[in-house]
Amino acid sequence: MPDMTESSNGTAISHENSEDEKQLIFSLMNRFYSFPSHYIGEIALFDTVYPLPLMPPYILGVINRYSIPYALFDIGLLFHNTPSPRGKVLIIKDDIDRIAFLIDDVMGITGIQQEKLLNVERNAGSNDLTEAVQSSFSWNGSDVFILDIKKILSHVKEDIGPQ
Repeated sequence: MPDMTESSNGTAISHENSEDEKQLIFSLMNRFYSFPSHYIGEIALFDTVYPLPLMPPYILGVINRYSIPYALFDIGLLFHNTPSPRGKVLIIKDDIDRIAFLIDDVMGITGIQQEKLLNVERNAGSNDLTEAVQSSFSWNGSDVFILDIKKILSHVKEDIGPQ
């Protein structure tokens, strides 16, 4: 049986086999998403955002974490064209890029075996960033979509254009 601990909001966090890839599960607009936990640098409460001119609406601006600026992305606007509630911020490690994602809350961390991941079907005519969803898995009776940070960044670079 996996080791269990409790997250800040009282949900169970499972720590399974060390061969499993750890996923940080978060909620956003009543859906569950995840990033591989090795990408996560910090989880913080939403704070002051300094707007950036001429950016797509889903780039809210810059947040300051320990005197380091991070571009704050609103995944709700990016995926669903609906602003996310300003709950918490996932800070991605600096070796990826200096970015952060606005989320509702952290739900837990779980290990997931590669063979339990499900491919996500993509509609050829879709314009909703389904390419940014790597795969999915079932967690506590809900579907969780694993997001690909590199594909999200690629989409952002296309939207911003040459600088």
